[in-house]
This record gives sequence, C-alpha cells and structure tokens, in this order.
Amino acid sequence: MKSQIINYALHFLWPVSCPVCGAPAEIICDDCIKSLFAEKIISRNLEGRLEVKSPSWYHTRINKIISAFKYSGARELCRPVGRIMREFLERPEADYLLPVPLHLKSERKYNQARELAKGLSDSWRLEIFDGAEWSKVVPNRAGLAEAERMNLTPEAFKISNEINGLRVALVDDVCTTGMTLLRLAQACEACGAEVTGAYTLTTVSGD
Repeated sequence: MKSQIINYALHFLWPVSCPVCGAPAEIICDDCIKSLFAEKIISRNLEGRLEVKSPSWYHTRINKIISAFKYSGARELCRPVGRIMREFLERPEADYLLPVPLHLKSERKYNQARELAKGLSDSWRLEIFDGAEWSKVVPNRAGLAEAERMNLTPEAFKISNEINGLRVALVDDVCTTGMTLLRLAQACEACGAEVTGAYTLTTVSGD
C-alpha cells in the first residue's frame, strides 16, 4: 500500500507509467518485468575464463526497459529491475559487486550498470566496489561492430589497488560479445582480485 501511494505521488508530481504495459503511476510492474525473463538462466562462458549469467534475451520486449534507462533517463527503473533480477539468479560467492564503469565523456548522468547493481546489492547484501574506471576514452560499445569490440584490451580499465585480495562479481546491463566484461575481469585479476562471475540483465546471444 505504501509503495502504491508513493507511485501515485510520483505520478502527480512527475507522470510515470510502466514502460511495458503502460499502467499509470507504476515505475514498473513486477509481473511485467518477470514476464520478460527467460524460462531458465542464460549462461555464457567467455574464452573459458569468465561465466556470464543473464535472466533474459536482449532481442525481446525487454528492450523497452533497456531503452528507457539507457536513452530516456529513466534512472528510477534500474534499482527495482536489479532487485527482481535477484529472484532469477543465485547469490555469487563474492565480497563485492563491481559494475562496469560509465564511459568517460558519457552524456548519461548516471551509470545504469551501477544502478542495477544497487538493486542486486539490496537483495544480496553485497556492497558495491567503486574502484574501477575507464583509463581512456573509447567509442560507445553499442555503436561498434563485433570486430571493433574485440580490439578492447585490459589496459582500457584502471582499477584501484584496494581490490587486491577481494572476490568480486561483475554487473552490467547487456552482454553482447562479452569483451567489456572479459577485459574488465582481466584488469581486476591483474590487480590481485578474484572474479567469481558476471551478471547482466540481458544477453544478445548464448554459447
């Protein structure tokens, strides 16, 4: 009841509606987002070094969710979606969640991967490690061909030395080729961390 009142208050001050079914005064309906998830967890193994788990396929109606928080500024969607992701994913054997950092010079005012990680953090009681960033400006991954994505190296990331000895699980919104996650994992490992896996909201293709 309390959450419904909050939603209606938000709708009065700043009209919102579920991006899937259009229900007014709903940031997102639990049943709507759950209906977009796959029947079983999608697992991908990247070069035998990193396992990525996702609860949904990218080329489905969940695109509405991705587009809303990546391109329409719907930051408020990310955290509840992250919480619902937890219902489909097992808690990782990790000390921290590490979201893929926001690109340097990004026009977005928030990091959607970190916002998703907040939702997972709420559910899994795992803190977020914020010691990763891009070391240089790279093109937006969404606009690159597969061959260009493969050129990414671990040196593209700068990791805080505080990660040494920690176990971390990576978090992102979409896994396409998986190169961003794999190179970030390698950069973390080079600094002494153990990367126990990666979690994304969606995946483009599976092995």
